[in-house]
Amino acid sequence: MIKKGLLILTVIAIMAPMGFAFQPPPGGRGLSAGKMIERIAKEIGLSQEQKEKYLAGAKQVEEEAKAIRAKNKDLFDLIKKELQKDAPDSKSIYGYMQQINQNELQVQFKRMEQIIAMKKELTPEQKAKLDQLMKDRQENKKKHDKK
Repeated sequence: MIKKGLLILTVIAIMAPMGFAFQPPPGGRGLSAGKMIERIAKEIGLSQEQKEKYLAGAKQVEEEAKAIRAKNKDLFDLIKKELQKDAPDSKSIYGYMQQINQNELQVQFKRMEQIIAMKKELTPEQKAKLDQLMKDRQENKKKHDKK
């Protein structure tokens, strides 16, 4: 169990910088997946075909994420219900929390898989622009976190 947790944390640590390019600016309001992709498409110069393909994939991932968030809402409701008891069962609560974390991790993996698939289809120039965008986003996040 500990090894599995360490593996997951390692994968997240390695892949996290890629995710920064696809997150809203620090302190800014979140953008919809479509608007975020439109912005990224413009910044790295995606062709219309690349953009449409990526938008279709993003839409699918977001639909799956929506279903997972609904599951998590049900699990949070179970946690709240358990906590309202005079003697809450911590094992049940921990189990629900673990399932919520597994579900969220599943969403993150799907998003990373989509980014990896997109990156495979980019031209060298587009890859360089995406890498720079991710680097810039990560630096901006660090600056924002220090404030």
